[in-house]
Amino acid sequence: MSGLAAIALVILTALLEAATPALRSRRLPPQRPGEGAALGLRRRFATEPRRARRAAGLLRITLLGALLACVLLAPIEHQLTVALISVAGLVLLLALTGSGALRRSGKQSELASALMLWLLAPFFLLLPSARTGQPAARRDPEDTIADIADALASETAERQLMVEALLDLERKSVEDVMVPRSAIEGIDTAADWDDVITLLRRTQHTRMPLYEGDFDRVLGIVHMRLVANELAAGRLTRERLREIAGQREALFTPEGTSLHTQLLRFRRLRRRIAFVVDEYGDVRGLVTLEDILEEVVGEFTTQPAMPRLDFDARPDGSIVVPGGVTLRSVNRALGMNLPTDGPRTLSGLIVEQLESIPEPGTRLELGGRMIEVMQVADNAVRTARILPSSAGGSD
Repeated sequence: MSGLAAIALVILTALLEAATPALRSRRLPPQRPGEGAALGLRRRFATEPRRARRAAGLLRITLLGALLACVLLAPIEHQLTVALISVAGLVLLLALTGSGALRRSGKQSELASALMLWLLAPFFLLLPSARTGQPAARRDPEDTIADIADALASETAERQLMVEALLDLERKSVEDVMVPRSAIEGIDTAADWDDVITLLRRTQHTRMPLYEGDFDRVLGIVHMRLVANELAAGRLTRERLREIAGQREALFTPEGTSLHTQLLRFRRLRRRIAFVVDEYGDVRGLVTLEDILEEVVGEFTTQPAMPRLDFDARPDGSIVVPGGVTLRSVNRALGMNLPTDGPRTLSGLIVEQLESIPEPGTRLELGGRMIEVMQVADNAVRTARILPSSAGGSD
């Protein structure tokens, strides 16, 4: 009898582990008139995750305590057998739980939760109601982390990756996502006025920086809606363009700022664009709210807030990219695996690998793909061509 009792307790413990994903789900079952007690209890589990989590912990301790009691209270001649059954069962249980085979969302978890619900109910009802609405400053960090884990337990892999990316914002800086200075397209007030008008008429973007001579003399951000109104009325002049830019002064942020900090700053100041500057105040690049959000949800717009050079796919399968593009952008867009722990741009990586300024036509292999230098200017690679995988070995 002690052996059978030990097997039954191990099975109940396994069912509790299998029921965990469903019990941790924060999705409320649909409410129906005259719903049964089981469905009502499931709704309470979903609305009070900490209480449910603690109830499961108490039940787990109770089952393990009962298993230990079976071993200790078994007849002397059967005690070793019961102990071996218990140990073997727990080792198998740990192996299945560690491999993830036991804690899988779906029908398996739903069925297990339906069986374990009534064993959990007494512990759940005896525990005090958890105050999930208490201020964040008073919440136990461990409880907060557990709440996040509960909320994600039954979510799709895509949503889990989004939350992981959100938490990763603190470890990434604005340099990781910024548009390099060489790739920023703006309006130069010192340029020929006809060229400025042509640029304003042809741009498909909503905001552009206005500068005088170079980006170290940024005058502000021009909203194209206001410019379009002035163009239509025939009132647009250089001075009027300066006035429009002056309505929205440029925002500057120091290099090294984490994406999380910059996101909070954008929210606090109600801004969408910031120039990244180094310790000397020189502009190194530009970061937008969309750039940060895309780190979390991926590419979600075909019209970036700020113009940047695009990839140019050629008929032969190769792709021409600007040298100033960030390595993270190349990896994300083309599925490559270029190293991101050193230089941040493709030009910088090529120069580092070759240890010299390359000549046009130079080829090298990076991230499993052959890359050909096309244009070089001002000691930097301006454009490069990424050859198709099938051409990776040809030179």
